[in-house]
Amino acid sequence: MLVKNTDAYFDYLTGLYNRLYLFENFSENINEFIVVFLDIDDFKYINDTYGYEIGDEFLKKFVRRLSKIVGNRGKVFSYNADKFLVLFPKENFKDIYEKVELLFQKLKEIIIVGDIEIACSISIGIYITEKDDKIDDAIKKAEIAMQEAKQKVKGQYVFYKHQIEKEKMRKANILTELKKSILRNELYILYQPILSVKGNKIQEVEALLRWNNEKLGEVSPVEFIPIAEETGFIREMGFWVIEEVCRQIKEWEKKNLDLKVAINISPNQFKDKMFFENYKYIVKNNNVKFSKIKFEITETQIFKTEEKTVENLLEIMKLGTKISLDDFGAGYSSMKNMILIPCSEIKIDKIFIDYITKDTKIQNLIASIIHTAHRLGYDVIAEGVEYKEQYDKLLEYDCEKIQGYFISRPIGEKDIIKFIKRRSS
Repeated sequence: MLVKNTDAYFDYLTGLYNRLYLFENFSENINEFIVVFLDIDDFKYINDTYGYEIGDEFLKKFVRRLSKIVGNRGKVFSYNADKFLVLFPKENFKDIYEKVELLFQKLKEIIIVGDIEIACSISIGIYITEKDDKIDDAIKKAEIAMQEAKQKVKGQYVFYKHQIEKEKMRKANILTELKKSILRNELYILYQPILSVKGNKIQEVEALLRWNNEKLGEVSPVEFIPIAEETGFIREMGFWVIEEVCRQIKEWEKKNLDLKVAINISPNQFKDKMFFENYKYIVKNNNVKFSKIKFEITETQIFKTEEKTVENLLEIMKLGTKISLDDFGAGYSSMKNMILIPCSEIKIDKIFIDYITKDTKIQNLIASIIHTAHRLGYDVIAEGVEYKEQYDKLLEYDCEKIQGYFISRPIGEKDIIKFIKRRSS
């Protein structure tokens, strides 16, 4: 349906009817159609790599192919640059899966512009309209489905479900409220005791960030941490945690409680060039010894960091702050990482601990990890220990630190003092 026309109803580059035409001519009967929202994945990369002239030719060829596939079975519209809409009449509802699959497969084929072969990937969202739908809501729902397709893995198609929009709204609400969380004093830290087997003492704890919002209630870290990572708010939140931990260490010192605190550090914090300088400033400003703090870092995030980050880690270790390799065994080439990554300690992932009493292969693996770590001069923590049988096995393998519900759940700062007093008595 390519039309060469400079009228306001047409997209100048592709000749397709545009969004203005769509809204003026289909607002009253949008509920007679199935809305298909298409987005070319990484089109910016094509422009940046080959230039805008090639990018424009690519779009023209893409649109010719799209229009040919749809034919007279539907209507194609240019929505916004590399985004397109297709309306299929509802009377062909039974064929919609077949049509979308055909679109998906044919549009993935390579497009040749001059002597350049460009691989094409698209994400598609499909919304089957309902009786009282307004056109902007129908398009929005198709776009939400498309975004869900992109978020899963680019080059997919997804049918709209109400649950998707509900999750999107939940995420938007979390983001809005999260940005106010520090000013409102809604963030707080729980501390999970770590048992040092030698001497049967609690000498360190792990700081675990929590959030209680006046509108959303208690929000799980599984929900809010990824959103903080995605938006960059993790940087501000991370410094708040370090500041709060330093304050707490000083409070415990006043009560003659000598505890080290482990802090989880995220990949995005590593990307912040000022992170390590700010860390040193906060610790010194609070008059806390660097040796009182430990960073927990996952294997996978280390390999995504730059060489400068590794240098900073070495500098931090020289100051006295230990580096713990968290979730050990969950990443790739774990044994190799013990040698390549600068660290003081490894933390065996809970997935192994769950099977330590059930699987001899897992038992042998854990024993080997602990033995190798000790030979390299590293301490070993087992996390997620929930039962005495697991605890006993770990003692058998000479694991020197134990963390998990068998020792204690994460508890508040005041409860830490009570917990340690109970154990010592």
